[in-house]
Amino acid sequence: IDESMQATEPECMVPVILGAKQLILVGDHCQLGPVVMCKKAARAGLSQSLFERLVVLGIRPFRLEVQYRMHPELSRFPSNFFYEGSLQNGVCADERKLAKMDFPWPVVDKPMLFYVTQGQEEIAGSGTSYLNRTEASNVEKMTTRFLRCGVKPEQIGVITPYEGQRAYLVQYMQYQGTLPSKLYQGIEVASVDAFQGREKDLIIMSCVRSNEHQGIGFLNDPRRLNVALTRAKYGIIVVGNPKVLSKQQLWNHLLNFYKEQKVLVEGPLNNLKESMIQFSKPKQILNAANPGTHFMSTTVYDAREAMVPGSIYDRTGNSTTP
Repeated sequence: IDESMQATEPECMVPVILGAKQLILVGDHCQLGPVVMCKKAARAGLSQSLFERLVVLGIRPFRLEVQYRMHPELSRFPSNFFYEGSLQNGVCADERKLAKMDFPWPVVDKPMLFYVTQGQEEIAGSGTSYLNRTEASNVEKMTTRFLRCGVKPEQIGVITPYEGQRAYLVQYMQYQGTLPSKLYQGIEVASVDAFQGREKDLIIMSCVRSNEHQGIGFLNDPRRLNVALTRAKYGIIVVGNPKVLSKQQLWNHLLNFYKEQKVLVEGPLNNLKESMIQFSKPKQILNAANPGTHFMSTTVYDAREAMVPGSIYDRTGNSTTP
């Protein structure tokens, strides 16, 4: 059963009860599991896949440990925090350089950055999702810079956890972008969930959440973070508010990683500077040895958001509907 992590246990049982003598499950328990819209069913365990149940019970999976997608610098954090440092790189840095791309990465040989913003989130027009206008404006500036560097629209992916932000980004780039709107139409803007199993040369992630009570909603799920960080081949930009995100343990680790790499930045793109913003104290301190596995099957899904076409739970690929 391929992509078995995205199937519920009853779904996995369908082919098994037909008389299977052997069963091979293919998947990744550190990435997103099945979509369960009923909170009661999710709490009762339906959101746990058969693959994950077997891992939790102590059956050790065979792991493919060589990754051929990401620039080696992009694979460091996911490898250390989700895969016990076991990922090996099947590609070298020279194979993951886009020729003639003049983008102001803070560290030349590390094509990644966290761009600090503090614009407030707001409820989207649907009343069931969120958007962040400041982040959308910054995402547009970054996509425009990529396009001016000669990057093709189809090489860029913009991902976000919220349907409200996805829809707003599509409209904002087309109507407020400084380049012809046709170029922005060629950029795929989708949910993190819709990108599972897929890749783009360059990924920009808009985190959206920025509020006084420091709640981060869907971003609490580390499996969603793992998916987001592992979609890019050549470079990744994360746009968000560190003050809010750092309250969650795994995001705190990620932000400190970016800070140590000197890629936590703020300011205009032509003059990026290291940010001195202070992080919040996380609610709990994780065991840094393998914190990713601490979070399996901990998220209860929001059925309201799940029913919105193109929302974070929509994996049909129909993610360009405003």
